[in-house]
Amino acid sequence: MRNAATAAATLALGVVLAGCGHASSRPAVDPDLAGKPTWGGCTESSTGIIDYTAGAPGEPTAGAALAAYRVDGDHVVVVPARAHMNRRWLLVDDANRIHASLELMHTRHGWLVSTVEQCAA
Repeated sequence: MRNAATAAATLALGVVLAGCGHASSRPAVDPDLAGKPTWGGCTESSTGIIDYTAGAPGEPTAGAALAAYRVDGDHVVVVPARAHMNRRWLLVDDANRIHASLELMHTRHGWLVSTVEQCAA
């Protein structure tokens, strides 16, 4: 019985020590985020949620729906949907800075922008 208690205590200590991990001076970075576009020089942003009436006409393509938010020289980066996060379309400049993040919805009437986050300044 004593050996079983010793083995259980040793196992519990190992689990506790393994859970503590290690300290590092470098921050942990999610590989999905490393090197991705950032908000860069944007100090303030605004977010708008757009509500449409039933049967609202949309654009024939996602690109056409984004057109009103595009600026000269930007490109589109699509961020796939993940748990608790819808797919987003980022409008990004040549320096990899985001100037707008949009969510779209596709209905039988076309593509509609449903959420917009943009730099306010």
